Amino acid sequence: MMEKKIFSPKISVVMSIYNEEKFLDESIQSILNQTLKDFEFIILNNSSTDKSLDIIKSYKDDRIIFINNKKNIGTSRSMNKGLKIAKGKYLVFFCGDDISHPKRLEIGFNYLENNPHIFLIGSSAIYINENGKEIRRFRKYDNYKMLAWRLRKSCSIIYPSIMCRNKKVSLDEKNVKMNDYVLFFELLKRGENLTNLPHFLIKYRVHPGSMSVYDDKKEFEHLVNEVIENFKGIKDNTLFFNKIYYSMKLFIHHLKTRKEKRISIF
Repeated sequence: MMEKKIFSPKISVVMSIYNEEKFLDESIQSILNQTLKDFEFIILNNSSTDKSLDIIKSYKDDRIIFINNKKNIGTSRSMNKGLKIAKGKYLVFFCGDDISHPKRLEIGFNYLENNPHIFLIGSSAIYINENGKEIRRFRKYDNYKMLAWRLRKSCSIIYPSIMCRNKKVSLDEKNVKMNDYVLFFELLKRGENLTNLPHFLIKYRVHPGSMSVYDDKKEFEHLVNEVIENFKGIKDNTLFFNKIYYSMKLFIHHLKTRKEKRISIF
């Protein structure tokens, strides 16, 4: 009798959604249409009250693993349910209102395969509004040492662009508004290297119902400072001259990219 082969995909895409009917179809299709086909797509419906459940059920793709939470357990806890069952070598975090570039998984997979010293990557992003119109672009830089220093000042990795190795990764279920930032610090505490790719691999939607919207700038700054304070014990090995060098590089990077040419990317 032949043993049943255990499915072990290259990548596990994990997405928890709540009332995303307006954007969900486009978001799901952007994953299913990836050039890299060897993945599982774990979608958790966090007790949506709109038509999100019907949209998910309309897909008949074997790569989709659907979990329907009977009650809303919060995004972090819902995501952690998906992360626990993920079988992929790498994990991809995604949201039901964003769009992935067709080569997102392929580019991320190849990078992590060729850079074993890097644990987690983010990417550059095109910010779009509720109607899909471009607002602005954020081109990131690939320098894990500089990013480790920069993360101590701001949350410099865009959540739905995250791809990382599948090794004991979970989101903070208490600090739900900054769960990604807490994750980055936890990984730094473990001695992991994090970086960003300059490729524009996601369209990041900003709208009144998105998690990226805060009541005001002061609230966001307060939350960032709170996380930084909680992890102030993490040793910073950045030399004084390197800090000056990184500051100059960031300033030059900002000048070069603040008026990013809006050529068609995807």
